[in-house]
Amino acid sequence: MRIRDTDISKRQQNSPEEEIYAKFCEEVKNKIGVGTQDAMRKNLFVDFHRMGFINRYDKNKNNIEPLKKGNIKFVSLSSQGKKLITETDLQNRLFIFSKGLDFLLGGYINILLEIFHSKVYKINEISIYEFMFFVSAVNTNTCFNINTDECVQLMKAYRTLSRIQCRGVITYLQDLMQPKNYSGDKTKQRDFHNWKNKAEQVFSLIKQTVYFEQRDNNIIPKEIIDSTGTTNIKRLSRSLAAKQQYFQQHKVKKTIGFELHHIVPLSWAENLYQFKLMDEWRNMLYIDAFNHAKITQNRNRNICLSNEDETLILSDFYGNSIRLTKLNNVLYSNVHLPAMLKYNEQILQRHEDNNSQI
Repeated sequence: MRIRDTDISKRQQNSPEEEIYAKFCEEVKNKIGVGTQDAMRKNLFVDFHRMGFINRYDKNKNNIEPLKKGNIKFVSLSSQGKKLITETDLQNRLFIFSKGLDFLLGGYINILLEIFHSKVYKINEISIYEFMFFVSAVNTNTCFNINTDECVQLMKAYRTLSRIQCRGVITYLQDLMQPKNYSGDKTKQRDFHNWKNKAEQVFSLIKQTVYFEQRDNNIIPKEIIDSTGTTNIKRLSRSLAAKQQYFQQHKVKKTIGFELHHIVPLSWAENLYQFKLMDEWRNMLYIDAFNHAKITQNRNRNICLSNEDETLILSDFYGNSIRLTKLNNVLYSNVHLPAMLKYNEQILQRHEDNNSQI
């Protein structure tokens, strides 16, 4: 579909080839109350593209990458978008939508799954301020970067404070984090109001996924029904047994500075069966925290496993790769590498229709 590429304020009339787009925007706005021609192309289509539900193209109909900027002339439904609107099982459709949200949010859903599903952490709910202060800092490309263990430790420490002390922390940050208190460009400034607004926006999206729901002002794990009965997704547990199997099979011990990583994230599952399929020791690697953070910063797209001798390579579909040297960056046994490579190939085959979005 050809779309408008100029603001209404600069050119009020649509060209003949933009008429379908104009009618589409009008129908959307009548249906849900939002979706002007400018908002559709500048905001909604950008998000839908990053979620993997549409493709966008330049004037020559060359595909534009989701995170790249360009002069967009055309859009189309992607294979993932078609799957979303044709899926008749409402729960599976919500899984697909949740996967798209994880693309958009850059991995927050996967981080929350790890926190909630850990029997060690014992976290059953997360408040907006806990998400804002701690979860949003996990594996970020900032000086505030923390890992999941540190996040949970900070949350638990925060929970030991009294209500008055918590209010004091919030008031202190509100007073401190004002742009006028900082010099330099926007990257050097701190704005508590904008920080909270962004956290609330992400929080509201997370509550729309198949995994979480709201109780009072907190998000909690949601129960999921499968074809055999009731399955509580908390008990899918980012399987403790699978984690233990990884250490047993590879004969490695827990090591400071290393974290267990799902190669294909659980948040990319499109149904309950895939969720369980991905929560398996052959879909895991014990890697150093630095590279784990780099993968998260690349929105968990490094899902293709390959090797060069004892160096493991995690690649995405845009040519970005992370090399993990045995003992330095990754701990594993060569004996089980063939099985892991084959398992990764099998999982990716189930997602081959979606590779253009990933």
